[in-house]
Amino acid sequence: MKALKKYFSGQSSGKGTLILYGRGSEGEEVMIDITEPKRINLKAIVAFIIILPVMMWLFSAIYGTESLNVTSENYFSKGRYVVFSSVLCGILLNWLIQAIVYIIINPRSYSKFAVIHNKRNHTIRFFYKGDVRIIHFRIANILAHCVCGYIPLLLGFIIGDISICYFGLLSIVFFFDETSLVWRLRRYSGQALCRYKSDRE
Repeated sequence: MKALKKYFSGQSSGKGTLILYGRGSEGEEVMIDITEPKRINLKAIVAFIIILPVMMWLFSAIYGTESLNVTSENYFSKGRYVVFSSVLCGILLNWLIQAIVYIIINPRSYSKFAVIHNKRNHTIRFFYKGDVRIIHFRIANILAHCVCGYIPLLLGFIIGDISICYFGLLSIVFFFDETSLVWRLRRYSGQALCRYKSDRE
């Protein structure tokens, strides 16, 4: 790890995932160390607690208080299905869409996919074991996050179904750390190489 930090000239540590930046033989390189202590889940919970009442207030202001019923005859027959489907969408479908994007970019990418359980941080992450351009990392994540969370949240407001809004918001909670990571990488060039570090040296 010391050799790696010596190689990378700058770093953005903060709380949570460590991002190291430097220049290598192929130009700019960014390393995301997912073994670092991660507190982004707390931020996701706080964001959910803040956004939920705001969303409910806006929805009730548009469609009335009675529209805040959790159940929906059209999409979810019971409220618990909203939670169950948001888990599947926020995690599994999110990973699947990212994988499809990487395979389109590089057909042999499937051999480099990995799902790692970090016992220290109590997190499960899907990542690509190899170098990828930050622009491709952004496309994969932003597309997956929009399809799995942000578009359903907006769609719920458009069609007037609060259960779709709940579904979208809950899905967002499960990949909020990934969205935060994409945001933190905004300062780096899209052509910079990006890779994960999952094991300590």
